Amino acid sequence: MSGRETAKAELLTLLEKTKNKEAALAAISFLFPRSRDLLGDQAVETVTGSDGVGRRIAKADFAPMYFRLTPDKSLWSKSQVEELKEGDPNTTFQVFQSRLNAVGDEQRPKLRRLILEILEDILQSQDDMSAWFLAVFNNAIVLVGDEDWKNAALFDASNEDFVRILLRQALNRCKQDDRVALLRKSIAEADDISLLCELMRSVSGDNIPEGTDYKEDVLGETTQELRSELLNRVRKMAADGVLHSQVRPADILWYWWGTGNGDEVLEYTKQLATVSEGLRVLMAIPISYVRSTAGNYEKVDVRAWSKIVDLDELEKRAMILSMSESADDQPIAHRFLTALAKGKGRDF
Repeated sequence: MSGRETAKAELLTLLEKTKNKEAALAAISFLFPRSRDLLGDQAVETVTGSDGVGRRIAKADFAPMYFRLTPDKSLWSKSQVEELKEGDPNTTFQVFQSRLNAVGDEQRPKLRRLILEILEDILQSQDDMSAWFLAVFNNAIVLVGDEDWKNAALFDASNEDFVRILLRQALNRCKQDDRVALLRKSIAEADDISLLCELMRSVSGDNIPEGTDYKEDVLGETTQELRSELLNRVRKMAADGVLHSQVRPADILWYWWGTGNGDEVLEYTKQLATVSEGLRVLMAIPISYVRSTAGNYEKVDVRAWSKIVDLDELEKRAMILSMSESADDQPIAHRFLTALAKGKGRDF
């Protein structure tokens, strides 16, 4: 048998082992035109571009695509990125959301990081960041996701960390008067205040000794005034029954607690636990993802969360739900109880 015949036999043997022989044969014929000479009448005819090459592996612009199972939807061309930077913030976030919807869970962390890098460039280039700041706050759901932590390497910073850094650095580049104006506008107009509460807490600290510290020169004499303005929005959201539907209710609850109103937060979460939707939220938000060389797992920081949630009462309600026949509630309850048991140093 000649070398050519041997190569053909080996190639056909490999094709027989693929899940879809016809698709594999078409791909080889498309990517490697010379394989048609080898495969003869078994090769698949393909249409090429005017240069006789088309989008083949021989072209540098397209070669990287073919080392993935599917084209990478997380890639943007330079011109597309420039259009996003110059466009309307809300329209840009619609594009971001569309891209995220088009990829699987494992690809989203990488895509989010790319989105955050684009946003970093945008915020650095803006003289007036107010519209973009509002867009970031209102589209928090685009920027943070549980799958980010689950798919990160052991010592990687999460995309949520990147969001915090991005916002704080952008704020710090402003003069103090501009920072105050930017935050005041955001407090008044943001539809979702999850990231805003986290940012405010990081730059203004807490009003209680056990809370976080802050640098007085960030917001100057207006620090307490801005704290109070945001606290009023938090209280109104709680009274209106919409706080728990924010993207990150936990960040809002911890901000509320940090203002020195822990009793209010505890009373709010007790009431929230009596409503089905609120109970589901309370079972989800205390869970943190722990990465370990011994294996990743979820847990509830009992010491911390006991300050703002009655975990004993929540555990009782979760136990009841875990034994129900609800396809929606049972998995949520079981996940919470398992994480709570981890936090208490026992198995569920």
